[in-house]
Amino acid sequence: MRLRHNGVAALIAAASLSLFLPSSASAQEIVPPPTDITGSDLTQVPGHLAQPADDVAHPGSATEWWYVHLMDPATERTFIALFFTSPAPITTMFYYPEEGQKLVLPVPATPTIASTVTPHVRNSAGSITYDPARGTYHFLFNANGYKIDAWLDRPVTGLTGGPIRYDGGQDMYWTAPVATSHPTGYLRTPDGRTTDLAGWRGYHDHNWGNFNVIDQRYSGWEWGVSHEPDGSATLLGGVVKGNGVWQGVIAHATPDGVIGCMSTLRLSNWRVSGLFSYPETENASCEEGKKGTPTGWEPEPYPGLDHTFTVTDPFILDVGLLALPESVGKTVPGSIGLIEHIRTLPPRVEDTP
Repeated sequence: MRLRHNGVAALIAAASLSLFLPSSASAQEIVPPPTDITGSDLTQVPGHLAQPADDVAHPGSATEWWYVHLMDPATERTFIALFFTSPAPITTMFYYPEEGQKLVLPVPATPTIASTVTPHVRNSAGSITYDPARGTYHFLFNANGYKIDAWLDRPVTGLTGGPIRYDGGQDMYWTAPVATSHPTGYLRTPDGRTTDLAGWRGYHDHNWGNFNVIDQRYSGWEWGVSHEPDGSATLLGGVVKGNGVWQGVIAHATPDGVIGCMSTLRLSNWRVSGLFSYPETENASCEEGKKGTPTGWEPEPYPGLDHTFTVTDPFILDVGLLALPESVGKTVPGSIGLIEHIRTLPPRVEDTP
């Protein structure tokens, strides 16, 4: 049965009006658990090297969005945009300055539309478009006083995967056509400051399927991307089911290809922010990796993967039914990335003493 909720739209509207709870917030601190993951399901999920054809619209999806971020390793300045077509055709943005308040803002725009033929999503605030001649994506944005014109040049391709199937008959698919890149172009902020994007890193992904982000039957998900100084990227993504079992992928993407595997996940070094606890450290590993091809996984095995994501600058939005961190983090020295440790309300209530 198709889920028909406007949960994501409600969440974004609420989150956009929420205040950031800094790591020192202590209204009624909870005791962080040693871990809230009961096990790791290593059942192989279908996957292949991401292709532009994966990045088109998927009509009938209960939830579908396109995501892009730009990050400066030197200053940690970060810009994020999400274009939703379902459950509502809306857009939201995040901006992290070098100093001061991190922002999450609704984006006034015409309804988002996307092509089912070519990778192209747009509204009056901006667009994400694949240019086959250049072999990369063009990101445009002009709203809330921010203006961006960025090409995600020298892209390193990630993986397409799914479905992951979980509580209530839900299923989630994803593609990361740009695991990392070296953007060209500029970002202009409301104060009139224009920044050349040379030296920044860029990422683009797309999720869709028969799922609802704030469905309270599942526990949440883990996601991360780390732009590494050698030009590669490490990707983490998967779902934590209602019974606490994790099912997800760890992958390492280089210009020579992507190695991925279903991973065992270990969460540690828990911290408290207000009424929410999160792991500062997430380790994902597997004994054997597989190389992604345009049609599937190569049959021959590759060495296993073992990657640890560490939160360096937490950012937590807690809107009750969902706590949604979008925290700056890293894997290896000199890397920069984003980490999400998202949880619905039931597992968080269970952790409250």
